[in-house]
Amino acid sequence: MFAGILYSRTLGPEGMGQVELFRSTGVIALTLAVMGMGNASIYFLNNRKAPLEEVASNSLKVGIVMGSLLAVALGAVFATNRGYFGHVAIMATAVYALGAGAAVVTNMLRPLLVAQLAARRMVSVDLLNPVILLGGGLVLLAGRFLNPATALTIQGLSFFGALALVLSYLRGSLSLWRPFNWRLLLDLFIYGLKLAAANVLLILGSNITVMLLRYLRSDQFADVGLYTRAVSIGGLIGLVPMALGPLLYAKWSETSGEARTRQAEMAARMSATYGVIAALFVVLFGKEVIWLLYGQEFLRAQEALNILAPAVILMTVFNVYNNLLLSDGRAMATACILAGTVAIITTVTYLAAPALGIRGAALGALCGNAFTAITSMTVCSRYYRLNPLRCLFLRTGDLAYIRQALGILPKKT
Repeated sequence: MFAGILYSRTLGPEGMGQVELFRSTGVIALTLAVMGMGNASIYFLNNRKAPLEEVASNSLKVGIVMGSLLAVALGAVFATNRGYFGHVAIMATAVYALGAGAAVVTNMLRPLLVAQLAARRMVSVDLLNPVILLGGGLVLLAGRFLNPATALTIQGLSFFGALALVLSYLRGSLSLWRPFNWRLLLDLFIYGLKLAAANVLLILGSNITVMLLRYLRSDQFADVGLYTRAVSIGGLIGLVPMALGPLLYAKWSETSGEARTRQAEMAARMSATYGVIAALFVVLFGKEVIWLLYGQEFLRAQEALNILAPAVILMTVFNVYNNLLLSDGRAMATACILAGTVAIITTVTYLAAPALGIRGAALGALCGNAFTAITSMTVCSRYYRLNPLRCLFLRTGDLAYIRQALGILPKKT
């Protein structure tokens, strides 16, 4: 968040929009390159009891090949589409493309730390990227060298920093000389595809509006900068339900039947209530929040933020239904829902953005999120007999449950 504030206030809507366009393209390409194989390794290590050294060495080699291909492909795309991405120094785009390739290797290896439950190391790898972004930005700002090109260079270097750290943590298990296991690669790829489907679609739904907005409003980057700041504020609101998601998933993986259904309904009610409160806050004080975080140049982002506010409610509720489906092994149901979501976001944005600008992009996101929430609720109602009315409005018993969980009331015996 602080890195976003620093870069936004320095680069302004135009410069930040250009950087965000590169970032969105890199995120989509990175997700497609990894294709869930990193997370699939967790299953093979902990469930199939595959040797760590074999999985780690295989993943390193696959990551190097896929990362190299991604770096070349991104570099070529950036170099041959300067009208779309804007004119940035070749060296800066090269460093960013190479950094994205390094991020592929990191994303192949980091899940090995997850499989080992190495929490501190996982967090260290995750935090190093934003720390380098913020620290590098401050140094460049002090020397008055911060611009889109140097911002992309710092981003690329942050990817290399995360890779160096994860390699140091796993150095005892990595070997380029170990024979390559083609069977393991095939197994990881097949299992990874199942895990990747929903994630790829979720990433597409989050980033396709940025790319479309630039394509449809090609005369400027400012709209991209303004829209992404509105999305960033919405993302801050969504941190709470996203953080609770794994807890819900773990809880419901151990329960079934009526108990799980009632818990899911209560979680949906609480998420909806939280979303409504957060959305009202954004609508009432969005202008002040934008001014405080990003400055006066970004105040027009409120046009998109007011439309995105209801979308926050819908996504907090979807988070509950999504974890319910995942806990029951129905990942493909989520993937089908998100496929429809991407189609709606793309269509609405394509039709509305030329005339409405950032409001059209926000409208696309709102329509897509509405489809996601309604469809996932319908699917869960069918599979688990959820009562939609029980998922909407907070009850007196829910408040007592919250007070008890916080220790305000004594626990029932």
